[in-house]
Amino acid sequence: MKSFENPKNYPIHYVTYVKGKKDLPVEVPVSVEDTTKQGFHVLDIIADDYKVPEKIPAYHAGFKHMREIAMPRIVELMKKNKNLQGAFIVEGDLCLNTEFTFKKFLQMVMSGKLNKPTWLGYKKILRVNGAISYVVGNFMIYIPRDYIKEMNEEFCAQKRYVYSDRFYTKLVNKGLLQLVPESLASEIEHTSNVKGGIREAECRISLNDNTLAKTKKIKKIQIAKTNLADC
Repeated sequence: MKSFENPKNYPIHYVTYVKGKKDLPVEVPVSVEDTTKQGFHVLDIIADDYKVPEKIPAYHAGFKHMREIAMPRIVELMKKNKNLQGAFIVEGDLCLNTEFTFKKFLQMVMSGKLNKPTWLGYKKILRVNGAISYVVGNFMIYIPRDYIKEMNEEFCAQKRYVYSDRFYTKLVNKGLLQLVPESLASEIEHTSNVKGGIREAECRISLNDNTLAKTKKIKKIQIAKTNLADC
């Protein structure tokens, strides 16, 4: 297998957290298992344990995790792995479209469609007078190797915590991040800390007792205790 065909050279970092007795949200193992079945390579989970909402609002926790855990990890992987082609940052409730397999992703890479950072999974695009004003839901972001350093600099430059999709929308309007015409992923219906209730979705995966019973638990979970950002 050539390096550009190896899923391990396009690793996925899941943005998630632990709660209660250090448990992951129930949708995370379901999502990880499904994403792996689609052919992608998922990195070992590094979760945050932010004090929400005492120390940080739930709606800012995602951006904090991306800036201080996900991006530093990806930068470090790039330094260690000369064959790294790119990396993904995904939400813990990620639900890939059935047809979006790793094979399909590689076809998009080979066709030149993913030569720059790409927003692959979102809920909807809001426009004002035809111009993009806000893209809702950053379910899946892909960053090619050549843009990892620049993306990390953008995260570092954003000193104030913001909604993560607001941050990514800014990069779309800046021309650094591109959107696929139609979203290739959605979210598993789940209990959302941001919404404060059930977040309904059109995912093909139903988060019921049967699904949860069949899903293997994630045994290897690391908790990030410090700000890892090199800004």
